[in-house]
Amino acid sequence: MKTVAICLLAALLFVTGLEAVTAYKEPARIMRIINGDTLTILYQGKWEEIKLLGLDMPETTLNDRVYEKALKTSTTPAAIINRGLAGREFVKKYLQYGSQIWIEFDVQKRDRFSRLLGYVFLTDGRMLNEIILRAGLSEALLLPPNLKYQQLFQEIACQPQKDKNKPKTDKP
Repeated sequence: MKTVAICLLAALLFVTGLEAVTAYKEPARIMRIINGDTLTILYQGKWEEIKLLGLDMPETTLNDRVYEKALKTSTTPAAIINRGLAGREFVKKYLQYGSQIWIEFDVQKRDRFSRLLGYVFLTDGRMLNEIILRAGLSEALLLPPNLKYQQLFQEIACQPQKDKNKPKTDKP
């Protein structure tokens, strides 16, 4: 009897501990894909922009950042924009207008432009941020205080390019 009570107590503590560790995700719907790392969503009854944390996707329009990146990487602005457009098309394989997503926030919920900052999860539980990084379409951008998945993103960034394109993540 004493053993059963101890086992029940241990099971209860284990389940309670798992709930504390499990991250809280909030529902939202996709309204528009702006570029590979910025989406317009319907969140809590309002249209909001969300920037996917941990990603630095190439730009999709010509601006100063494109020229700076072209100079730093010895490439052309057109090549950078084409990579950005390819990233946006990649995201469109996973998300369409009205798609259900789940958002997990980190320490800082908004950036200086008032965009939401978060990790986007698909209905099957996969993290879109991770899928994009594994596909090699973005560089990891880890900015404090939002470092919840820092270790995962750093491990992905350090993998050789051939490992990032595993077939299981290339399919929506």
